[in-house]
Amino acid sequence: MINVIGLGSAGCNIADVLAEYPQYVIHKIDVGLSKEKNCFSIAKRTNPEHYESKFPAKLSTTLKNLKGDVVLIVGGGGKISSATLRVLECVRNNSVEVLYVKPEASDSAMQAWQLDKITFSILQQYARSGAFKRLYLVSNTEIERTVGNIPVSQYYPRLNSIIGSTFHMLNVYKNTPATFSRFSDSDQVSRISTLGVGSLEKVTDQMFFPLDYVGAKEYYFAINANQLDEDTELLTNIKRRVTQEDSTIKAGFGVYPTPYEQNYVYIIANTKIIQGVNYDE
Repeated sequence: MINVIGLGSAGCNIADVLAEYPQYVIHKIDVGLSKEKNCFSIAKRTNPEHYESKFPAKLSTTLKNLKGDVVLIVGGGGKISSATLRVLECVRNNSVEVLYVKPEASDSAMQAWQLDKITFSILQQYARSGAFKRLYLVSNTEIERTVGNIPVSQYYPRLNSIIGSTFHMLNVYKNTPATFSRFSDSDQVSRISTLGVGSLEKVTDQMFFPLDYVGAKEYYFAINANQLDEDTELLTNIKRRVTQEDSTIKAGFGVYPTPYEQNYVYIIANTKIIQGVNYDE
């Protein structure tokens, strides 16, 4: 079982998506949560720093006692995101991945912009240092480009559903033996990543964050089981599909059977380079 910690509104909403799957135990931390199992409502703070300095001792104890892998999901810009490092401190003895939802710059007030900038930078530094296993970056703006127009009332529920379901399917296939695979060995340094989707027919990777300086990509092809048995050109087409225009990007892939008629492609892109820095200056 994987412990999912949703911190703040965005984190809790995506955690709710993962709650639909039996592989996860959900823990939610936010202001004003209802009294339910594994829901931790904390006091509203005017000063963002107080979410860290006055983090509840009882909650710290609970998090320190978690057994197994941990996924922390947090949205940037919210005041409660200031508690991110405190949560990470509590679970430092676990194998930890972080999913960070970067807000739109145009939607952020100055304080939110500053909080996002700080958290975004620190999490990348922590990931690179090996303080936790991997940092996944996602952007609502990029996901919106992938799915097209969305009704206003469904905007965040739809985006959260896409993030949660894509993250889940990648977890499934990473832990499932492939029918055929050619994955490159991990360099153990490229710990900053993003998720994406694609199709077998179109040579377009629709990534959830505009990751710069990508060093490697992993493709997970979920292919109809009958096609796996009958399509003699499938492997050739997959090899062509994963070929990169940039020869410096290493691309690996795995092929997995699915009972669904429609094929799916899930993607992870990795880099060892800190994002949001202008290296040309």
